[in-house]
Amino acid sequence: MKKFAIGLFALMFVLASSAFATIRYVSTTGAGGYTVINTALTAAVSGDTILIGPGSYTISTQINEVKRYTVIGAGWDQTLITMTQDWYLNNSNRHSFEGMYSNSNSSFNIFNTVDSTTFRRCRINETVNTSSILWTLGRSLTLEDCIFTAAYTSSSVWQVLISQSNFPTTIRNCVFANTGTSGAMKAIGGYATSGTVELYNSDFLNFQIPLVLNTAGAPLIAINNVFHDWMASPSYGSYNAISTWDYNASTTLIPPGTNALLLAGDPFVNYDETANYVHGTTDLHLDPTNGAACINSGHPSLLDFTDGSQSDRGVYGGPKPLVDNGIPNYPWAVNILLNPNLVGVGTPVNATATGRVGPQY
Repeated sequence: MKKFAIGLFALMFVLASSAFATIRYVSTTGAGGYTVINTALTAAVSGDTILIGPGSYTISTQINEVKRYTVIGAGWDQTLITMTQDWYLNNSNRHSFEGMYSNSNSSFNIFNTVDSTTFRRCRINETVNTSSILWTLGRSLTLEDCIFTAAYTSSSVWQVLISQSNFPTTIRNCVFANTGTSGAMKAIGGYATSGTVELYNSDFLNFQIPLVLNTAGAPLIAINNVFHDWMASPSYGSYNAISTWDYNASTTLIPPGTNALLLAGDPFVNYDETANYVHGTTDLHLDPTNGAACINSGHPSLLDFTDGSQSDRGVYGGPKPLVDNGIPNYPWAVNILLNPNLVGVGTPVNATATGRVGPQY
């Protein structure tokens, strides 16, 4: 009886473990079991990974699942999600989003003590006056290798609204771009009780006032960022007076703090001040002539991990530079060729796959 009890316990443990973490694949063809993101998230349990394959998807029903999960697309050039309803993260921790393009009139809403959420290698475009990420009561937000675009006409919204619960926000290698003509457009906002905002190697494009952080909030730490294409009457905005600004660069308006660099002109390979940021055309790599002052002139402690040199300033200059196309770390096959392409039952087939995988973090 004792042996049976031990065996039964072991079986129960194996079953519980296998049920805890499952990879669920969403595909436009249904090849992975799900064609709708909402359906996969409803079926998921805490700890699951949701893989969203190449193709276009729509979220037209609000997502409000109280569970922890990881969402990985095939890259922002492959996985397009149109959100017409908000995606809520509610009462659960350690969510992660990676490798997708969200073109939305809705928000990612994080509230009710959600902790440690990461958006990595995502492109998020807002089509109406609503924030891309509303981090209202969440804890510890991290944004890495992300591109945020919008054309707000209201001063009451921000691309990212950070926590009002005194928890940190870390932003690395991100682009914040105003694609419209309104000076009301803001990049980052915060409440009076918002936590420390650490801002590294990011680009801010076509703003009048990029930051609206409450002066009573925790300090801002801004290092190696580039500000360009300012609107009339520019200002860096509001933030705690004891904030740290170091090794930042800008055209038009010299950055606050130490080791500031005022650039004579456009430092990028291809940026049209008339068209503003245009995804797929704009190239924010540093121009070797106009952007030379930003090359190898970043903070000495943030080294270029590729060659160990002193880092550049801007989105491609950090120790982990922006990954083009949002290529995720997960290995994806984005194209499969069959030879012959017309087969019958029992016919041998040669398959050639084209894949991608991003660099390890």
